[in-house]
Amino acid sequence: MTLTRLATAAALALSPACAALAGPFDGSQALICAPIEILECERTLHCENQSAETVDLPAFFRISVQDKTVTGTRPSGDPVNAKIEQVQLSDQQLFIQGVQKKYGWSAAIDQTKGQMTMTIHDQSTGFVIFGACILAAFLHSEVFSLA
Repeated sequence: MTLTRLATAAALALSPACAALAGPFDGSQALICAPIEILECERTLHCENQSAETVDLPAFFRISVQDKTVTGTRPSGDPVNAKIEQVQLSDQQLFIQGVQKKYGWSAAIDQTKGQMTMTIHDQSTGFVIFGACILAAFLHSEVFSLA
């Protein structure tokens, strides 16, 4: 079920027609993001592919620049409630950063396509996450309705 939802969200977010309906991704509206590919890298080892479940990362998470929060629910059931400490817009990307517990994190989101690259790291381990985002309001629209 989670894989189906992830594939659906990714396909919609990456679809040019839906991206046009869903954008812009400039932080003015809340986003729902899904990790598609996750790499775990350790200082002395190479990087390895992981799944959201194996690293206890939410299959979907909500980014609200307005509320300065990143929220979601981990596969273990534990909540994610990270505070956005910094927001920066460039010509093409939305950058956000923060710290949660012992990890620092940052994300870059393409303002027109919603493609995302996120890193989560401490002094010895780093995760590189490639994913896609859609506007949270888009999930409630008639365009997305599967009924």
